[in-house]
Amino acid sequence: MSAALPRTTVLLVQPTSEVGGSDLALLRLVTGLDKERYRPIVALPGPGPLVRKLADSGASVRFVSMPPLRRTLNPLIQGRYAAGFLPSVAALRRVILEDRIDIVHSNSLFTLYGGAAARRTGRPHVWHIREILTGRGPVRTFLVRLVRRWATEAIAMSSAVAQMLAEGSRPARSRVIPDGVDLDQFHPAISGGRIRQELGIPDSAPLVTFIARLDPWKGLEIFLRAARAIKSDIPQARFLVAGGPIPTHAAYADRMKALASELEIASCTFFTDWRYRLDDIPEVLAASSLLVHASIEPEPFGLVLIEAMACGRPLVATAAGGVLDIVEDGATGLLVAPGDAAATARAAVRILSDPAVASALGRAGRQRAEREFGLRSCVQRVESLYQEILSREAAA
Repeated sequence: MSAALPRTTVLLVQPTSEVGGSDLALLRLVTGLDKERYRPIVALPGPGPLVRKLADSGASVRFVSMPPLRRTLNPLIQGRYAAGFLPSVAALRRVILEDRIDIVHSNSLFTLYGGAAARRTGRPHVWHIREILTGRGPVRTFLVRLVRRWATEAIAMSSAVAQMLAEGSRPARSRVIPDGVDLDQFHPAISGGRIRQELGIPDSAPLVTFIARLDPWKGLEIFLRAARAIKSDIPQARFLVAGGPIPTHAAYADRMKALASELEIASCTFFTDWRYRLDDIPEVLAASSLLVHASIEPEPFGLVLIEAMACGRPLVATAAGGVLDIVEDGATGLLVAPGDAAATARAAVRILSDPAVASALGRAGRQRAEREFGLRSCVQRVESLYQEILSREAAA
């Protein structure tokens, strides 16, 4: 009997301990990795809601102080980041050496620590780019150049991200690998009865849902203004906002609740904050008649879109960024211009008013999710990248 091959130890560096898209994608990647071939270790800045799930998925967790890189000009915030940078890199370097890491995988453009620590230890570095920086300012130019210098390979989660990385005379080495979804966890056969019962929503009432952290660029204001117009055409409609505030925009949720009152839709709009967590989202989608994605800036990917498609739910989404890799306009959903509440409402009313259209969009979305976004096939593409890098390193 031949001896088992040694496992590849991968350090995945995650700059937040939250429940955003990148956090969930990290959890799913770790869950899907072949544990007979890979030993995942996750570096987090501190305890958070996914630590237990990461451990249950087979990962070891290391807490390393990593002040976040924020999109702000506040000198105090940037000063704290600068002061903590080298100590954080040193702490990651110790993890790399003590745990005998083979590959460092940074899970965000905004985590510079992984690349710096990989360079100091001579480890290959996979930089997973999950953001689109709008405009052509110096920060965008600097970070794209840094990816070119510090990434052995960059993963772009969508064509739009890859396009950003291709800027300049020397584009960064990258390949597009979308995130995946567990097609058994997110499935059309799931019941949403519990969610409707808890919220007191009749089965006969159309439910239009918005799922996102309450960050202004996610476009909740557009959703609420569209909801007002939908309500005029379909009085029995109800609206669900599933997601809570983030620390940098704590007052935003209160402003949006006040806006719902101003628009006279507060009585039919449910703000559930963080009541519904990761394990509840399949049921939330199953309870929904329609998912609306309303981001006013280009979405790097749009994880909730493939989750809704896997559940067979029709979509209205903004035609920008990574969404264009996911939603086929008129086939798996309807696309509208970013920031256009009136167009969002018209598209939603079209779907809600025609069960045949809604059903066709939902079926096509499920089929596309099965073809393009199954978790295992997406994880295998990351594993193949790891092996390519290790083979090149061994041959060098």
